[in-house]
Amino acid sequence: MPWNSALYKRFFFFALTLALTACGAKKSSFTATSELGALRNLSAKSVIKNHYAASGNFNTLSGKMKIDYKSGSTSQGIPATFRMQRDKTLWISVFFGMGKALITPDKIAFYSSVNNLSFEGDFAALSDFLGTPLDFNMLQGLLLGEAALDLKKQRFNVEPNAQVYRLKPQKAVALFKLFVDIDPKNFKVAQTQISQGGSENNLRIEYPSYTKMDGLLLPSEISVSAQTAKTKTTVGISFKNISVNRSLSFPFKMPKGLKTLQLKPDTE
Repeated sequence: MPWNSALYKRFFFFALTLALTACGAKKSSFTATSELGALRNLSAKSVIKNHYAASGNFNTLSGKMKIDYKSGSTSQGIPATFRMQRDKTLWISVFFGMGKALITPDKIAFYSSVNNLSFEGDFAALSDFLGTPLDFNMLQGLLLGEAALDLKKQRFNVEPNAQVYRLKPQKAVALFKLFVDIDPKNFKVAQTQISQGGSENNLRIEYPSYTKMDGLLLPSEISVSAQTAKTKTTVGISFKNISVNRSLSFPFKMPKGLKTLQLKPDTE
């Protein structure tokens, strides 16, 4: 499904789920780069292996975040708190509890008392609405600077340049162009870009910086931008006061009387 003027509401969902992501690949050894992080002559298979090996091992994460949203003349900074249990639960509270979201591998639920809206559904419904496959595991990779798609499920070529290992699928994806840049210093994702052939539509996810927290290397900020012929929408997410492996609860109760948001694929 091509992107169109309904990008605003689609991107709202994308930003929400992006902010709720977590990950939990097991830790293992990986091939180090030089002291300055200079590129070595590695195959795509080796780059991908090092990327997954660079993942940290943890059970829970929690902390504060700020979500900066801008689309056209509309901009807003949203304070939030988040909690996550690896591979099980993703939780966020915004505007001091006026809005909450809870994501599990089987269910997505959120509400906004400010906008009088609520939603409960599964990833199949959200995927149909967004026009692209989406699942819990894909969301997990986004927050920790890991590839949103499973790099082991298809073959890639690596195109080294002065700064990153650029992974491109050997077999082109129909109607779309895709590449993933891997930072040689830490084998985390530096940038992912998806563009729609024959149009100005472009989605870019960037990780400007990483910070080590309790032995884990985590993005300190994430920048997401979506460009169409009509508008550009950006979401910036920054984190602070991150805690690792605390005992957490995930309180969520859907208020009564809110309007249920219906996800209908756009036909314009």
